[in-house]
Amino acid sequence: MKCSVIVPTYNRPAALKLCLLSLTRQSRLPDEVLIADDGSGQETRDLVDVMRRELEAHFPLRHIWQEDIGFRKPRILNETVRQSTGDYLIFLDGDCMAHRHFVRAHLEYSEPSAVLGGKRVEIGRELSEKIMSSGIPATTFTFGLLWDAVRKRSRRVGESIYVKNKLIRRLFHRDRIHDRAIWGCNFSLSKQLFYDINGCDEDFLDGSAEDIDIGIRAVNSGNRLKSVRALAIIFHLWHRSSWSAENEKGRYNLAILQRRIDNREPYCLNGIRKRS
Repeated sequence: MKCSVIVPTYNRPAALKLCLLSLTRQSRLPDEVLIADDGSGQETRDLVDVMRRELEAHFPLRHIWQEDIGFRKPRILNETVRQSTGDYLIFLDGDCMAHRHFVRAHLEYSEPSAVLGGKRVEIGRELSEKIMSSGIPATTFTFGLLWDAVRKRSRRVGESIYVKNKLIRRLFHRDRIHDRAIWGCNFSLSKQLFYDINGCDEDFLDGSAEDIDIGIRAVNSGNRLKSVRALAIIFHLWHRSSWSAENEKGRYNLAILQRRIDNREPYCLNGIRKRS
């Protein structure tokens, strides 16, 4: 099965470089990597040009860009999927670094009628800055990461421990995805299923709910969510968050999600295909 790894980004070239480097270390390399760029500036373009040449021995790297006129992440994701050539789609945010078995886990546990979802390790600000200064991606559990968690800087460090044994996964709830909550930084599905639910909903106004919506519509259309926690592991670099459920955009987005749940809507109208 040919897989396409889709990496959304916006003006974080140093983080994007670490993300791409982590993908070169995969035990199963992706067949292609596509950067879904929501309007980044020249620095990101220059980086991609350099990385395209440096990484060509590992995988083809393509850069799909759109003009920056505000948040339009769902739109660039849809366009990137249109241009992808894989049968299976794996989504990894451009400020995240992947464990060496990330791609393999998504493919090994894939099902035609399932959306696979994982969580992320949230690296603290100080450690994130050190990693970015080093230029070496963080791709596994370390005692440095554990110590950062003890100091209450890094979070969800338990998600960095690779667990394949079914009994242990069940015992520590790694086999569960709660509340249909797919995280946009770490999920996968077949391209056919992505089209069946009509891709990403371009009506969302900011990055606060468009990923959860994928999981809701997948379930509403008779598919299921499947956990790859502790299997498809990623490490998220710190950044300041502007997300809020209390502002106007947040309330608008949450209203879309509530409508999906109440009406059991299986697809969106303003997606990868335009419906009326």
